[in-house]
Amino acid sequence: EQEVRRALNRIPDPCSVAAGAAAGIDELGLLSEVAVENAPEGARVRVAIRLTDPVCMMGAAFLASAREVLSGLDGVAHAEVWLDERSDWTPDDMAPVYRARLERVRAARRA
Repeated sequence: EQEVRRALNRIPDPCSVAAGAAAGIDELGLLSEVAVENAPEGARVRVAIRLTDPVCMMGAAFLASAREVLSGLDGVAHAEVWLDERSDWTPDDMAPVYRARLERVRAARRA
């Protein structure tokens, strides 16, 4: 699961890039489900991606990027990726390290 999360975290969130504190979709807390089931023919990976806001227009792009990333991972035979339709993301879902980096960027702008 950690390898899958690391690979998916290479997908940048464009809003975080625009804010000057680039984040991947894992550290931003957008992966609501990651499951890896090992099978003789290769791993079956299931990933649910949620958005920070219901009107975010990045859903289709995130799905396409995630499918591309997962198809390139050694040992992955099947990848299922979907949008989690729950609108339950909050800033508390961000990785603590990223939250701290974002706060430093915001503090520097206020200074």
